[in-house]
Amino acid sequence: MKLSSQLREKRKALNLTQQDLADQLHVTRQTLSRWENDLSYPNLDTLVQLSQILDLSLDNLLKGESNPMVTKISSDVRTKKKYKRSLTIVGSVLILIALFLILLAYGRATQNSNIDRVNPFLETRYGYAILPTPSTSTRPGKIDTFVSDDPFGQGSWLKFHTGEYNKKNRWALVKHKGSYVVAIRLVNKKQIPLSMCEQAGSFYTKYHSKNDGSRTGKQFSWWPFD
Repeated sequence: MKLSSQLREKRKALNLTQQDLADQLHVTRQTLSRWENDLSYPNLDTLVQLSQILDLSLDNLLKGESNPMVTKISSDVRTKKKYKRSLTIVGSVLILIALFLILLAYGRATQNSNIDRVNPFLETRYGYAILPTPSTSTRPGKIDTFVSDDPFGQGSWLKFHTGEYNKKNRWALVKHKGSYVVAIRLVNKKQIPLSMCEQAGSFYTKYHSKNDGSRTGKQFSWWPFD
């Protein structure tokens, strides 16, 4: 016997109106009417409630290979599993993206050259920097200087090795991607384009956080994008 017929006959046998049964199931009377006319079917949780209220066996309610309700419930279960699987995949991808962005942000904030090197959101730039006056008594190590990337003063403080240089060639053309220095070329001031001469400067100064702000030249040092 169809579910619709079982519901209708058992409801009437218990002297319940459609509204009475609908109230017990917390659904509308129209919903119950649709069930009794084979226009729609209850979900599995509601079916269990119906079985208890009307004292009907679930085995009888679900019996029959061609039962459209069984097909509907099976389809709903498969859909829920598919949705859950898709949601898990999307959630995992979003978490991985978030972790990747956090890693890139950490690389910018700490000027980690290895992380900046693989950051796909950073452009390779060319800038000019002035180097400290060389001393004959010390061998140049890692230089910490401001690299100007354009005539408007945009740039960042970078650390890199230059090797030996002299007072005449104490400027550097720096190719870099974030804090990752790809290459440098020692130049004299006459080789610097006129538009960049002022930014390259004539006197070397050390970095001071209070005066110079962020080493990356950004308002937020952790911002991983150019």
